[in-house]
Amino acid sequence: MREELDWQARLLELIARQEQPADLPALNPAGLAVYRNNYRVGLMESLALFYPVLGQIVGEDFFKGLAREYSKQVPSLSGNLHVYGGQFGDFIDAFPPAAELPYLGDVARVEWAVHRSYYAADAQPLPAVALAGVAPEDYDDLCFGFAPSCAVIASRWPVVAIWQGHQPGAALRVDLGAGGECALVHRQQGVVKVDVCSPGFAALLAALLAGQPLGEAAAAAMLAEEHLDLQSALLTLFQLGLPVSHSL
Repeated sequence: MREELDWQARLLELIARQEQPADLPALNPAGLAVYRNNYRVGLMESLALFYPVLGQIVGEDFFKGLAREYSKQVPSLSGNLHVYGGQFGDFIDAFPPAAELPYLGDVARVEWAVHRSYYAADAQPLPAVALAGVAPEDYDDLCFGFAPSCAVIASRWPVVAIWQGHQPGAALRVDLGAGGECALVHRQQGVVKVDVCSPGFAALLAALLAGQPLGEAAAAAMLAEEHLDLQSALLTLFQLGLPVSHSL
């Protein structure tokens, strides 16, 4: 039984890592080629589902080539294909044929955040009154847990306008020279939303998501946006239902 399990594990590795030689005993190379092809097609089809805006921007043929190269270099590490593709933005940034469209990587990051947000588990929002028992002198040490459906992406490109302009029925009006945008991705009543947020709000949320205490996150936010209304930004977090827990 152990030998059979080891053989199956080795076969799965050969299918996923297609650069390795097919040196498994009793293995039919032609059969392995079929499995490898089906495996790669499955990964490519998943990427096409997760990144529809990218597909619209670059066209079907270019996207297939992009997905094919990614699937060659980045194997799936899980049987759940919904977790495959998280490195696509980084891959695109380093993919020479995509260099003429430098915003593609950040658009991919927004799309991945949208995909993850849609499938994220529900979480009970933390009411603002839960902080009533926190002493003012302890505020700086507060840490928050957040709904797994929220994410923030800061970009030097108008990624929100690009994403929104490629949604069904939307008109595409994007000025690439207009400067960057920060995208807040979150889910409200089962609907994933992509909204523009200010640089300070984005820096605040990014720091809190990374586990930094409120004092450090506030400093990062003020550095990103000198005149940020910090109290209003914190209130917005709670109004959107993003924090789900807190600790000292």
